[in-house]
Amino acid sequence: MAVDILEELKRKEEAMEALINDAKKRASAIREASLKSAKELKAVKLKDIEAELSLLSEASEKGLKHEISSIEEAGKRDAEALKKKGEANREKAIEEVMRTLTGGGY
Repeated sequence: MAVDILEELKRKEEAMEALINDAKKRASAIREASLKSAKELKAVKLKDIEAELSLLSEASEKGLKHEISSIEEAGKRDAEALKKKGEANREKAIEEVMRTLTGGGY
């Protein structure tokens, strides 16, 4: 009878070890699935972030191009105004030189 009890205990110990090993395998599978899911989620989020960054970059670039265009237009207007002013001053200078060379009456 003591032998029967020892054998029963041995069978229960083996069954418990089998359950523990099974639980370890399941835990390992859950951990691997979680890691895979986390990596996939990270990849998706990274793509989303890259897409958003690309859109922001494009918007910023468009804004900068618009600002550059505005500055160029203002520069062209200022240059044209200075050119006209310079031409007017040149005409006045020519008239003054001619008046001086001709003795005052042009």
